[in-house]
Order: sequence, then C-alpha cells, then structure tokens
Amino acid sequence: MLLAKLLVFALIYFIIIRPIYAAYLFTRPPRLRVAWRTPADFAPEYEDVTLTGADGARLAGWYIPARNGAAALLLHGHSGNRLGVMYHAQALAEAGYGVLLLDLRRHGSSGGQTFGRGEVEREDVLTAVAYLRKRPDVNPGGIGIFGFSIGGALALHAAASTVAIRAVAVDGPSPAAMADMPPPGGVVNRFLNWPLQAVYMRLAQRFARQRPLPANLAVLPRLTQPVFFIATGQGLERQLARHFYAAAPGRKLLWEIPESGHGNGWRARPQEYGQKLVAFYDHTLLHRTAEAWVAPDWTEMGTAVTPPPPSPYGEIAGDATITAAQANGIAMLLLLLTFALFGGAYWLLWRDELWRQLSNAPSLWGALLLFALAIVAHEGLHALAFLTVGRVSLTAVKFGFSWQLMAPYAHCQAPLTITAYRFAVALPGALLGVLPGVAGVAVGSLWWTLFGVMMTIAAGGDLAVLLAVRGVPRGARVLDHPRAAGCQLLAGEGESET
Repeated sequence: MLLAKLLVFALIYFIIIRPIYAAYLFTRPPRLRVAWRTPADFAPEYEDVTLTGADGARLAGWYIPARNGAAALLLHGHSGNRLGVMYHAQALAEAGYGVLLLDLRRHGSSGGQTFGRGEVEREDVLTAVAYLRKRPDVNPGGIGIFGFSIGGALALHAAASTVAIRAVAVDGPSPAAMADMPPPGGVVNRFLNWPLQAVYMRLAQRFARQRPLPANLAVLPRLTQPVFFIATGQGLERQLARHFYAAAPGRKLLWEIPESGHGNGWRARPQEYGQKLVAFYDHTLLHRTAEAWVAPDWTEMGTAVTPPPPSPYGEIAGDATITAAQANGIAMLLLLLTFALFGGAYWLLWRDELWRQLSNAPSLWGALLLFALAIVAHEGLHALAFLTVGRVSLTAVKFGFSWQLMAPYAHCQAPLTITAYRFAVALPGALLGVLPGVAGVAVGSLWWTLFGVMMTIAAGGDLAVLLAVRGVPRGARVLDHPRAAGCQLLAGEGESET
C-alpha cells in the first residue's frame, strides 16, 4: 500500500505540483545579495546607479564610464544579479566601453514584487537605455545591449522597441512565449513535455500579474540592428538559438560552444569569448561601415559549429545524447506505462489476493532500506558490466554521488564498444526492475511486483540513454558522456564486434 501511494504521489507531483511550484518561483525568485565583488577590481572609476521603473520600482546597478564613446547595457539571467555578467563587464570595460550592469526587478538590490516575461520588464530595460542616452561620455549611436537567458529575451524585445540600441548580443536567450518553442518531436515531447511546458508558462504569466511579451519570433523580424547569437550546450538551447538566428533579418552571427553548459561559455573559452564580444561591438558601435562588417576577423566569428575538443582516446566525432527535459519526460511516461502494465497484470490475475496482501504490508523503514540498497546495487550493476562486458580496468570506473539528483552514480571513463555500452546501460533495469516485476506477477506477490515497478521507473534515465544511442551503428566506439545522458562517439570505425 505504501509503494502504491508513493507512485500516485509521484504522478501528482510531476504533473501538477511541480509545474505550479516552478511557475510561482519564477515570478518570485530568491534574492541574491550583491555582496562579494564590485567593479573596483578592474575599473576604479565606477558609480552606483539607481533608476526608477515605470511603476515606481527601484532599479539598482553600477555604471563604468566610457573611454571610447560607446557603452553596453548588460542583463543577467533569472535568479541571479548583476554579478552574473561581471566577466562581460570586465572584458568590455578594459576595451574602453562604458558598462551599465543592472539588477533586473525582483533580483539583487532592485525592487519589485514579482518578475515575469512581461512588458514591465521590457520597460525597465528601456529606462536603462534612456539613462545611457543621457550620459555625456556616450555618443549618439554608441549604445549596445547584451543579455543572458531571460536577459537575452528582454534585450531582443527592447531592441525591437527603440532605435537607440544599435547592436544586440544574446547568450542562450530564453523563449518569451510558447510560440518560440521548436515544434515537438517524438511522442514524449508532443504529449508530455510540450503540454507541461505550456502549463508552466501560462501559470507563470498568471502569477506575474502583468501583460506578457509576444514571442521572440514575433519581434525578431522587426530588428534592424546587427545581432550576435551565442549558444552554449546542445539540445534545446542550440535549437532555440538556431531558431532565433533563422528568424532575425539582416546582419547576424551565430557562435556555438557545444562543450559548455547554459551561460558557461565564457568559462569554457574565457579569452575567445571576451575577444568575440568586444570585436562585435567594435564593428557595430565604433566602425559602422559595410566594409567593417565583412572584415576577415568578423567573418570568422560566424563559425556555425565548433567541434568538441579531442579526448585522450582520439577525436570525438559527435554526441548521442538526450536532453534533461526529454529524459524526465521518458521517465514520466515509463512511470505510467510500467504501473499500468504490471499493475494491470497483477489485478487481472490476483485481485482476490490484493486486500490480504495489503493487510500484511512490510514496515516503512524496511521498504525504504530495501529501496536505498537497490539504488546502490543499480549503479553497481552498471560498474560490473563496464568491467566484465566492456573489459575496462577498475581505475576507469568512477563512483560518486550527485547531490543535484540525490543519487549515486557509476561513470566509465574508458572507451567501450556500443554493444557493451548498451548492455551496461540496460542491465540494472532488466535485473532489478523487469525481472522482479514479472516474477511478482507470476507468483502473486504484490510487494515484489511494486518493487519491480519502482526499480523499472528508477531505470527511466537508462531507457532515455538507450533511446539516445539507438542510431549509433554497430561497431562504433563510444565514451560515456561526462555530463549529459548518452555517450560521445569516437572518430573512426573502431573495433569490430563479433
């Protein structure tokens, strides 16, 4: 009975509670204090700035005066503050640009009761642009804007609303509306992830209690300014960046940093990132000619895809991975299917025994201990398969604990054949999930049936990986991906499988 209640609660949590809670937190993000750093580290002459939004909200920031007659407004991402764009500020300030670092409303030291993807936030950005227009150290036509994540979406909308912004750079811009999302592909995205995302964004709009912005795709065609798109990571973020890049008219660039996570491109390539950002504003704000736009160094900035760095085992030809959202969707779908399959079979065969077994439920602590040990055994089976079928050394298998996922993990750092990799991925779900579930139904044990259901659901991430690698050819050599769900493909045919 306990495990059945846990399954029902998990279903309610993922489909109902989690979207509501996430939408509420989006509109009321926790405030992070601007406490541990100031621009004094690289720009001794900076000013504390306080602006007033259209509704009277206080907007706090810093301004570093310009030495070359141009300035950029920097917008951070959700749940951050102006310190999140400090690297960008330093790169631009050292190149002579004026820099305005602004805390978005309901973030950092700025006021505001709620935050949203709305017109109020766009007006806040335009208020900051108006401040730069009045600065005596900034020339007319010398204002640029940079935005990360939700700041990127606000930067695009602000640029579409004023000609005062002459250049736009965005890193991983967020969707402003569901119309920005790429068409869903696959059953899971179409019938689970897409509807849940739509519910989340609609709830966030309601909790923000303001007029929402139109989709980015609706305002991008109106942009007359040059736009520099930066995409970090892969999956949905890369899809969105390419989606927005295709919709932007005129002069535009797309630079991808696939080996980095969301917003961490400057960490992965610190020198290159700063150089490209400064070069973009140099060409668009300081040298506003067609010749400057097509200069060789400028053209090189438009590299569509940067290959991942080589591994110790050879060049990486590509990835076979699946996004976290898709993995979560597969896990949710697996929950429903597994519960229906095993539960339905048990009900058809043993429903007369149901209430008798429910009255003899195991202890709560015993069930929790068994489940915890099974999770550890799950990762142990991954490691065992790496060692025996994959024939790697013990030192190549890394054990650890993910505090983000609150679960142990086993990661193989040596190359495997794709057959060995698939076997290692599938083994725990088969032995600890499917086998006990089938045995429980066969002998009429409700508790072994539910144990099999729980452990099959626990293998939902493994199923997502198997789906991610389904197109990898037989004979390929792969590396277990260090960050994403799936693997990296090594260049060359590798070892043949017999």
